[in-house]
Order: sequence, then C-alpha cells, then structure tokens
Amino acid sequence: MKTVLIVDDDALVLEALDLLLSHTEGFRSIRARGVASARSDLQQARIDVLVADVILAGSTTGIELCERAIERHPAIAIVVITADNEVQCDEIPGRGIFLRKPFGGEQLLDAIDAALKRAVAEPHKLMRAD
Repeated sequence: MKTVLIVDDDALVLEALDLLLSHTEGFRSIRARGVASARSDLQQARIDVLVADVILAGSTTGIELCERAIERHPAIAIVVITADNEVQCDEIPGRGIFLRKPFGGEQLLDAIDAALKRAVAEPHKLMRAD
C-alpha cells in the first residue's frame, strides 16, 4: 500500500483527489490543506508520493515543499499540479511529474505511477539541469 500526501488549499480539489485514491486499490491518502499541515505529515508519516499544488497560501510554494520533501525523504515520488498557465514544467523538481488542472482520475493515477518509477530510477536527482 502506497501512502499519498495530497497538498492543496482548495478543499474541493482535496476532496476529489482523496475520493479517487480511496477507491483505488493500493493507495491510502492523507489530505493537507496547506504547507504547515503537509510538513507535519511529512515528519510523522511514511509518505510514498507527494501530490502538491504549486500555488499554496503563505510564502512557501508547492515546488519548495516538494524540494524539502525530497531532501527529507530521498525516495519520495513527486507529482506537481497547477491551474496556473504561467507555471512551466521546468520549474518542478527534476524527477517530478507535472499535471495541469483540470485533469482526470486516470491521468493522476498515470502520473503517480510514473513518479514512483522515476523516484526509484533517480533518487538522487533534485532539480532539472539547465
């Protein structure tokens, strides 16, 4: 069973992603409605996958949260989500998978699968090379 930490400050997005994962065999999800909650979860639980929105309330972005999660948990898989058209995939951690909202459930599950494979293949890679 893989534990997925979902971080978004939109309660409806959290609910939808949690519902999808709770009905998908092999996954357990934890919801975090912001950076403080996500940091606590990352310290207290074994997290296999981090799904984080880029734009979060406060001064820390989802991308920064992902970078810190990789530093703390080198084997963590990363999926970065956003509805912001200004964000480009080259801004995310190198082994992360990028999804632009709106996306479907199958797209998310494919992204999680790809992120898990990348995390195994590239556990040392934090950022994309320029």
